[in-house]
Amino acid sequence: MEGEARARRSDEPAAWRVLLAAGGARLTALVLALTFVSSVTEGLGLMLLVPLLGSLGGEAASGAASGILAGYRPGLPVLLLVFVGLVALRVVASFLRGLAAFRLEVRIVDGLRDRAMAALLAADWRALSRRRRSDLRAMLISSIDRASSSVNYGLTLINTGFSLAAACAAGLALSWRFMLAGMVVGAAIHVLFRGLRRSARQLGSGLNRGFRVIHARLDESLDGLRLIKSFEREARTRAEVAAAFSGFRGFQHRYFVIAGRARIIRQVVGAALLAALVWVAFERWGYPLAVLLPLVALFARAVPLLGTFQDHLQYYAHDAPAVEEAARLIAEVEAQAEPNDPALRPPTLERSIRLERVDLDFGDGRFALRQIDLEIPALSTFALLGHSGAGKSTLADILGGLLGPDSGRVLIDGVELDAGARRAWRSQVAYMQQEAVLFAGSVRDNLRWARPEADEAALRRALERAAAQFAFALPGGIDCDLGEGGRQLSGGERQRIALARALLREPRLLILDEATSAIDAAAEREVAAAVERLKGSLTIVVIGHRGLLTDLAERRITLEHGRLVAAA
Repeated sequence: MEGEARARRSDEPAAWRVLLAAGGARLTALVLALTFVSSVTEGLGLMLLVPLLGSLGGEAASGAASGILAGYRPGLPVLLLVFVGLVALRVVASFLRGLAAFRLEVRIVDGLRDRAMAALLAADWRALSRRRRSDLRAMLISSIDRASSSVNYGLTLINTGFSLAAACAAGLALSWRFMLAGMVVGAAIHVLFRGLRRSARQLGSGLNRGFRVIHARLDESLDGLRLIKSFEREARTRAEVAAAFSGFRGFQHRYFVIAGRARIIRQVVGAALLAALVWVAFERWGYPLAVLLPLVALFARAVPLLGTFQDHLQYYAHDAPAVEEAARLIAEVEAQAEPNDPALRPPTLERSIRLERVDLDFGDGRFALRQIDLEIPALSTFALLGHSGAGKSTLADILGGLLGPDSGRVLIDGVELDAGARRAWRSQVAYMQQEAVLFAGSVRDNLRWARPEADEAALRRALERAAAQFAFALPGGIDCDLGEGGRQLSGGERQRIALARALLREPRLLILDEATSAIDAAAEREVAAAVERLKGSLTIVVIGHRGLLTDLAERRITLEHGRLVAAA
């Protein structure tokens, strides 16, 4: 198990490489440069404390300081001006760094999410349909949101590292013995905490799994609310969702425990080390206060910096698996992109669609379609009949260009519909499914979703062809806000709006997949009457078991277990 986990991690891109690639070299370099300036000015300001204290107290620091500032005694006005200048430079650099860091975080997170959406939208339908929707939602929402945390932790880690290095350099300049002792202990603590960083990474991977479980449970619960209430399973569903969140919180709790223990150890060890070094420096090495106080200030600054560095290293290790998993999934989906040639002209359907010995296997060893030979004349109305699982929707996906066969050919007027031509062919196809999908917005918005440039005349014609003139009588007409999913409309009204949207594309092929199975008899008659008026103006493929739409077909074929078994 552990070997498999290591092998899997070796295939994943490192999180820092993913973040750097998404952020861009120039913006990343700008953030690093401003961070460096801010840290260096802070270190120089701390180093100035020695000559400042010497000037104020009249104490000669040169006799005790073993660093490069030994004997350096400029005038007090000069020191104060330099100090103010360093503070001003640091404040400006910190402000500019914050702006640049914000731009970097936005570019990385929004860039990853945009890349993920682009990959999903461009992916081959067969590959995409095999993936669990809850996993894709977890990637788009949770994993990429954690990439934002990784950016914050990474930038803070870099900033803290620079500040820590500047403090150490200033301390070495004041007294190499004092600071070197502290650096050795700090490095030892950092090495000893490697196990905590590994634990943080493992808990981060567990958190990824927890997010996926949560999304799966929530999706199931929201999609099945009617069924849950009908079967009185509210308490059980609530308990299952609570259990998913409980497992997720368990990973979070264990992480906070190990992080808190590490913080306690660091702070106690740091305080003890500081006390010991101050005693040695004062009692054994004879350091005067003008040197000892700046060293104490530097060390007091370095100890929390070391703690912050260690904390954010753990935080980064904790969130890195989410970034790596999102990048891996994005790369997988990008590799499954379907061919896209915008210059390719779509096939024209004027004579027939023909399928020759078409086979399709979804990869589970069972054929969804087997040896399909079929011809659909142009401008005809054709019905695909059969029970659920017979292969009707799969065959419709092949006719509509969503899927390609494993073997055999699909011909549009004798021209083969290969992988490159399928995407172009879809511009000639309109599809209606069982549940009408309407989007938040007006009737006009929903229609123009299919054809944004459509004018008023085209909108009116599409609504009339779909027998959806009722839309003009709504409050506000076709600018009436339908709300989420068009819930204020009846099922038949939603289907006719969806039909109008499909017809607005002026398709050559209209596929009606169980388009009236979810509405009542009166609404079915309305939709069937609209479809009947379309007969002869375009090719119509009706998928169903029975009903008014299938009765309109001039020819019917029946599928059973992926094979054609009857034709009429």
